Formats: sequence, structure tokens, C-alpha cells
Amino acid sequence: MSSTSSLWAVREGAACPACTGPLEDAVTATCGHTFCRPCLPVPSQMGAHPSSRVLLCPLCQQKEQQESLMVPLPLGSLGETYCEEHGEKIYFFCENDAEFLCVFCREGPSHQSHSVGLLEEAIQPYRERLRSRLEALSMERDEIENIKCREDQKLQVLLTQIETKEHQVEAAFERLQQELGEQQRLLLARLRELERQIWKERDEYIKKVSEEVARLGGHVKGLEEKCQQPASELLKDVRANQSRCETKTFVSPEAISLDLVNKIRDLHKKILPLPEMMRKFSENLVLHLETDSEGVTLDPQTASPSLVLSEDRKSVKYTRQKQNLPDSPLRFKGLPVVLGSPGFSSGRHCWQVEVHLGDGGGCTVGVAREAVRRKGDMGLSAEEGVWAVILSHHQCWASTSPGTDLALGEIPRRVGVALDYEAGRVTLLNAETLAPIFTFTASFSGKIFPFFAIWKKGSCLTLKRSSGWCSEESSALGSSSAPGQLRDLGRLIVPQVRREDS
Repeated sequence: MSSTSSLWAVREGAACPACTGPLEDAVTATCGHTFCRPCLPVPSQMGAHPSSRVLLCPLCQQKEQQESLMVPLPLGSLGETYCEEHGEKIYFFCENDAEFLCVFCREGPSHQSHSVGLLEEAIQPYRERLRSRLEALSMERDEIENIKCREDQKLQVLLTQIETKEHQVEAAFERLQQELGEQQRLLLARLRELERQIWKERDEYIKKVSEEVARLGGHVKGLEEKCQQPASELLKDVRANQSRCETKTFVSPEAISLDLVNKIRDLHKKILPLPEMMRKFSENLVLHLETDSEGVTLDPQTASPSLVLSEDRKSVKYTRQKQNLPDSPLRFKGLPVVLGSPGFSSGRHCWQVEVHLGDGGGCTVGVAREAVRRKGDMGLSAEEGVWAVILSHHQCWASTSPGTDLALGEIPRRVGVALDYEAGRVTLLNAETLAPIFTFTASFSGKIFPFFAIWKKGSCLTLKRSSGWCSEESSALGSSSAPGQLRDLGRLIVPQVRREDS
């Protein structure tokens, strides 16, 4: 007896898989599919014995011997099942064979030793399992939906933040443009005012000179007429004529007043540095917005035995007791040096270093080419492939050739390094004040690596998350960085442009 056919019939609302309608005169093939007898294709009888007629299953196209088809399954009302062998109503279920049994099947020898129970009782454990599984799946589904809801909320928050930042950028740059536009208008207005004053004083000067020329011309003409008179006429009033001939010294007026000259000179001083200020601002803005500030760590394979690296490879300190480290072509020996990772062969990149120097200690921060000498004595110079600044309590200098002394006043607590590979530029700044320390220009080839050196006990360098001019995490508009400089650029150029000169 086929358990599959029984399972098909016991389902409520059983339908024929061929016509998708209710089962009518149901027949179950040996392949296990149950369908309506009219849905079977008509068997071919040409040259075949009636007993060897074959039927083709509509689902699996498996050829079935007609006599192998199950007898019609009489279906009662939906939910009632009858034994195919005895035609009796099914009341029992054999758990061993997973078959439905009628009373006669139950008493038969095939199921005497099997676990057989009433159909309703037998189905309860399965229902409980299904219900338990259903609850577990429902909980899992609910949890996934909750996770999806939380992630959707996170995404929505991020999208809202992005939208807010877009508005902030637009508003900030609009304000900056308005501020610069206002400063430009004020500056041009001041220039036009100076131009007007120059023309006014020029006109006054020309007027005075012209009047004096006209006066002198009148005297010249009068004297010429006197010279043409006869002697008797000329000598009649010789004293009066002599007094008229006496000329007064003419004091030539200034073409431009000293006050106006001073105003022009003062405005010239304010305008002269404008291109350089704009250039520096542009560089800082690019560094702030377009550089990669993350990912730099210390490479332990390059560290000198005199240096101890932290586990996270973000900090290095000097030790007097050299460590027993395996030698390799990458490791520095001689100077207490360690390179950063990764190296760069294109693009703009920047990072920050927190500096702490012990008594008499010093450090070097910058970049170096991959082929820099790593064994024995090495020179800290651009010619050797090191572009860096050397900081100590007593002296600071840049690794040019020869070195360039730097008057810093005090050691920066944080040093920012910005590498622009294509432009061939390395800029070092005080990352807290944005005050420039030094800028190298070079023609790079091959990989360029972050370069660090430190000496004396108590000295330490720590890579810090970049902020301000070199951070993608910080607000591009609210920090005291390049955009902040832009906000005050007009005031830096013409701080007194709004004030009328007395």
C-alpha cells in the first residue's frame, strides 16, 4: 500500500496537479503522483496487448503500466480517507511505516509489532512539532524584521545626516561667498574712492597751476608792452613799474596730498599678500576635503631595535635596552627609525602625530622613499630620500641640504603631515594651530612611506585620528580649519576696509 497516495488524499482541499481542480475519480501511479483519471493521456493500443498498455504520467512523464495503477480511491467528504485495500474508513496510523490503517489493516500481521495509534492521537505530536517549529520560525521572522527595522532606522538617520550636511555645506559656502563678495565690493569701493580722490586732487592741482600760469602770463604781457614804450613814457612811473616787475616766488602745490599717498600705500600693503593668502587657503581647503586621513600604522618589520611599538601599532617609544629582533633588509639599524604603512605611489594623503619628548629627546616626522638606506649611518636629508622636520628642545630644522633652521618657539604638540604625490609636495603643519612648519617640493618616484624617528628615554610618538584640516570625520564647516579661514579671509585682507579714514 502506498503511503504517498494516502497522504495526498488526507489533505483537505486536495487538488489534481494536472488540471488544478478537485480530484475526480482519483488514481495514484507508482511514481507517487495522484491525479484525476480523465487527466491521464489516452494510451496507445497499436500493436500492443491490452495488458501491456502504458499510460504517461502528466507530471513526470514516467510511463506506467496500466495495470500498475492504483484502484480508484473513493473519496468521502474532505478530511475522510478510506483504505485502498479494504475500502474501510481509516482510523489508525502506523508510525513505523508512516501509513494510514483501517480496522482490517490494524489487525493484520504486518503491523502487529508496530507502534500504531488512533489517527487523531498520532497526528498530535506532529502538530505540536509543527506548531513549535512555526513559533520558532515566527520568532526568527519577527527578529529579522526587527533587525531590518533597526537597520532601516540607522540608514534613515545616516541619510538624514547626509542631507543635513548637504544643507550645511550649501549654506556655509553661500555665506562664505557672500562674505567674500561683500569684502570684494568694499575693497573695490575703497579703490574707486581713492581713484575719485586722486582725480579730485589732480583737478584742484591743475586749477591752481593754471591760475598761476594765467597770472604770470598777464604779467609777462604787461611787461612786454612796457618794454615797447618810449623812454619818456617808461621813466614817468619808473618806481611803480619796478614794483610791478618784482615777482613773487610761486609755491607749487602737491599734485597728491600726503594723506592720500598714505591711504594708497596702506591699501597697497593690504592687497599685496592677497594672492598668496588665497593660494594657501586653496591648498588647505584641498588638504581638508580631499586627503585620506585614515589607515596609517607603524610597520614593525622596519622598526629599529631601540624602538618599542604598541600592540595597535599606533604608538612608538624609545628604549635604551635594544630588543632582540630578527634582522631583515627592511629593518633600520643605526638610527631609531620606523616607517609607517602603507606606502603611497599616488594621490593625496595625510596623518597626524602627537609628539611627547623626554628630557633631551627629539624626534623626526615626515616621509621617506622606499629605497632609503636602512643600515649603518644614514643622513636625514632630502638627498638621502628623507623629507622631514627634526624637532628637539634645543633646535628644530628641516632636512633640506643643507638643513634649514626653523624658529618655532615651541615644539608642536601635534604635527600634521600632508603628502601630495602628483604635485611633489610634502607639507608639515602644527595640526592644532594650522601654522605652517615647512613645505618640501620634490619629484617623487616609487613608493613614499611615512617616516618617524625618536630618541632619548621618555620620548614617544603617537598616531592620532586626524581632525581639523585633515579629517573626514570632523565637520567640514564647523572647525577652525580651511573653511574657517575662508570665513575670515576678507577680514584678514582688509580688516579696516569698513572704516573711513579720517
